[in-house]
Amino acid sequence: MPHFPAEFDEAPGPRADRLRLSALDQAAAIRDGAFKSAELVEMYLERIARHDGRVGAFVHVMAERARRDAAEKDRLRASGRALPPFHGVPVAVKDLHMLRAAPVRFGSRAWRHLWSPVDDLTVRALRRAGFVIVGKTATSELALLPVVETDIHPPCRNPWAPDHTSGGSSGGAAAAVAAGLIPISPGSDGGGSVRIPASVCGLVGLKPTRAAIPNPHAPVDFLGMTAIGPLARSVDDAAGLADVLCGRPPGTPGSWLAAARTPPKAGLKIALWLQCPLDVETAPSHVAAVRSVVARLEALGHGVTPIPPVPVALDEFLPIYQRLFTKTPVIFESKLQPVTAWFRTEGNRHTDAQVRAALTRLAGLADAADHGFDLLVCPTLPIQAPFIGAHGDLGPEAYFRALAPMGGFTAAWNVTGRPALTLPWGFDWDGLPIGVQFVGRAGDDPRLLALARQLEGDPARREIYPMAPGA
Repeated sequence: MPHFPAEFDEAPGPRADRLRLSALDQAAAIRDGAFKSAELVEMYLERIARHDGRVGAFVHVMAERARRDAAEKDRLRASGRALPPFHGVPVAVKDLHMLRAAPVRFGSRAWRHLWSPVDDLTVRALRRAGFVIVGKTATSELALLPVVETDIHPPCRNPWAPDHTSGGSSGGAAAAVAAGLIPISPGSDGGGSVRIPASVCGLVGLKPTRAAIPNPHAPVDFLGMTAIGPLARSVDDAAGLADVLCGRPPGTPGSWLAAARTPPKAGLKIALWLQCPLDVETAPSHVAAVRSVVARLEALGHGVTPIPPVPVALDEFLPIYQRLFTKTPVIFESKLQPVTAWFRTEGNRHTDAQVRAALTRLAGLADAADHGFDLLVCPTLPIQAPFIGAHGDLGPEAYFRALAPMGGFTAAWNVTGRPALTLPWGFDWDGLPIGVQFVGRAGDDPRLLALARQLEGDPARREIYPMAPGA
């Protein structure tokens, strides 16, 4: 994969060299004195000012706070004290997180006047890890949709193809990392909200096993559907960020980064899933990318066997998701976008007991569908990322149903709580990245990371796949 889309790359030189470093390597360079946190933060702030108008990734930039924090990080480094793993590296947080003395709007006019007096669990973990927080990134309203097109800011665009969406709901975070406006970011995933934007923006995205990473949104998620997970340009960075979000030092024994750097043993039994359970054909380019991965897996000594579609139908999933969205408090209900208001109205037609029973049934179906395989491989999305504004003339229910296929391969694993990782694997004919998804059993996050890292250097990840047979 190229480092960045051409219009967001830097001319050869020290800036380009720093930009292309992983977040872990940037932290190592700061510790070694190769450059200062203040220099790195200033470079990213300049890039945000120069490029974000074309992307729409940020909803709030805290330039002066970030500069002060970076200067303090450099003073700590000069003192000779032990430094945390991401000391001095810039990061941003999705605008669902409570960040002290910053707005939190959840992508909605209904929250437009709220400022947070505290940091939430995720932000506190980032601070302990040594990150410099430069701002907040865009999300769909209440993190509902797989596109970020809200009433309070311009749409979030895909850096690889600006006429297309960056995905959602963590679309701002993914676009910011893909465009090189920050080196890494956490996201949140309730039906694919890390994996979908990671896939369409050419990033590694991990939805961890249920409750593996502390989740500040757990109080409004009585079903355990959502998870906090990393968006990164490399598997190592994703594993390292996951570690610090859990409170583990990356690279130490027992860490996910250490596990990622240990290749998995050959002989895994891997299920192959290609047919989306929703009423949509999987794009030939996405099928071709998955088959390319399968060929590499088989060459590594793993066995791959096709299975039928995992049976998670949209109309069975919808009541669960709708009920979940009634739990988020809203200050001005009348200010919600039509699709969000419809979603919450429908959710109030169901009871907690009904949706718990539905979740248990669907989780059982999805768990049984893998037929006892060690892992599952499938597309991350069945379709290309939609154009900005696509389906905008539809009513609320039709609009949601038109976008729902984007989660056709991802939502099942929020239902089951299993870990799922998307790895970028080439591009389609229009220049949009393609992601391939790996799904494990509960607790298999380290093995997913290790397998993805084993595949990461394969030259096939630079291939271009046709949009249609024979193209």
